Amino acid sequence: MEIDSTDRAILYLLQAESRADFTHDDIAERIDVSSSTVSNRIQRLEEDGVLEKFDPVIDYEAAGVPHHILFVCTAPIAERKTLCKEVIEVSNVVNTRELLTGSKNLHVEAIGMKAEDIEAVTEDLDALGLEINGSEILRTEYSRPFDHFGSEVVDDSAAE
Repeated sequence: MEIDSTDRAILYLLQAESRADFTHDDIAERIDVSSSTVSNRIQRLEEDGVLEKFDPVIDYEAAGVPHHILFVCTAPIAERKTLCKEVIEVSNVVNTRELLTGSKNLHVEAIGMKAEDIEAVTEDLDALGLEINGSEILRTEYSRPFDHFGSEVVDDSAAE
């Protein structure tokens, strides 16, 4: 699939704008195309596997969820991908990351209302055969869009 400047601009804006009310009309206005063009392009990007999903960014602390933990685990290399997919199904797990390295190669983000929720996650991870190398309390996560995805075509004045 060939990605053109319109596709890149759409991808850039989808990364840059995390507002729940950000619409196809908003994107269209910022890159000077029609709303239907944006809809069609997003659908094609999804069908071609370029755009996998839309995830809201949630401040769990502000949402009243007191426990937000990152587990750093080691999975056997041959089982890493399969385990990553199994771990995301564990209750209270909200994100998994498969890393290429030989150890500490699977990161698991979990949330819980009670300490017991997090304890249950550790037991489930252990039962799956993961070695938990450590855990950290997550405070804040920052991200930004990859700026080579069409930022030059975006009209930032239309955002105001």
